[in-house]
Amino acid sequence: MLALLGATTLVLVAAVRWMLPAAAGETNLKSPQNVEVYIIDDTFILQWNRSDPSVKNVTFSADYQTLENDTWVKLPGCQSVASTKCNFSSVKLNVYEEIKLRIRAEKDGNTSPWHYVGSFTLFGKAQIGPPKVHLEAEDKAIIINILPPGTKDHGMWALDSSSFTYSLDIWKNSSSGERRTKTVYPRDKIYKLSPETTYCLKVKARLLPRKTGVYSPVYCIKTTVPI
Repeated sequence: MLALLGATTLVLVAAVRWMLPAAAGETNLKSPQNVEVYIIDDTFILQWNRSDPSVKNVTFSADYQTLENDTWVKLPGCQSVASTKCNFSSVKLNVYEEIKLRIRAEKDGNTSPWHYVGSFTLFGKAQIGPPKVHLEAEDKAIIINILPPGTKDHGMWALDSSSFTYSLDIWKNSSSGERRTKTVYPRDKIYKLSPETTYCLKVKARLLPRKTGVYSPVYCIKTTVPI
């Protein structure tokens, strides 16, 4: 009889332990995977993959740390995020200062272990976005005006906006249009074009020696009738 009672007690204890929620620090949540930082001009994106897509109602939160401060600080725009990316462009940091990030999954008061992103600078990660382009047509020329990439205050490129060089691709808007590439100034003029002809072009910025930006959208304009 005692042996039977003992066996029954063990079964009950095991059942109760199975039914109880995980204790603090004990969780089946796994850390996010393939965590990457993408920066274009002044837009900062943290992106990751779920470790187990079958687990529902999981959110994610991230922190950052600078070399000057050992304290982890909540990353703005990246708290209790239900998707697999967040925008932390509002963070106020020196773009040349090294920072670290960490991110974890959260569900019902439980958290996964942190996934850490090694130190980097915002400037080092940044890719140059497309410049803004305005065109004016003449009979055998196109006047081009280029504004540097980024926001009006040139946040990411504040010290470099005057150092950009610009590469332009231009072609006639026809199936046989030969494409030409040339370096242009922020305000420049493209000569020796045909009158009453539609030309298309795109521009990208470069910051020597290492950074080359992405092309602008394609702009098309028709040269005017000779006067």
